[in-house]
Amino acid sequence: AQKVRSTAPPARDAPMEIDLRGLRGDEAEAVTLAALDAAVLSDHPYLRIIHGMGTGVVRETVRRVLTQDKRVRQFEFAPRNQGGTGVTIAEFVA
Repeated sequence: AQKVRSTAPPARDAPMEIDLRGLRGDEAEAVTLAALDAAVLSDHPYLRIIHGMGTGVVRETVRRVLTQDKRVRQFEFAPRNQGGTGVTIAEFVA
């Protein structure tokens, strides 16, 4: 799979949350990478990634991307009352 990087200039108002529900795995990967770039450039402490529960393809894609990204300090599922296993929260290296 080829890496897709956003060529858009970093937005100062980068979102702290993205919603990947309904995307295919490769689409989710591209959106996640672009959101990680924007969040890090905007000095956000974390990124909340909504992937839903579904078949698990998008969740596994997100977790693979986060595992490989050295800017991510850790990631975990959201608390149950905030989406549980349908949401992953990635925290960045300070």
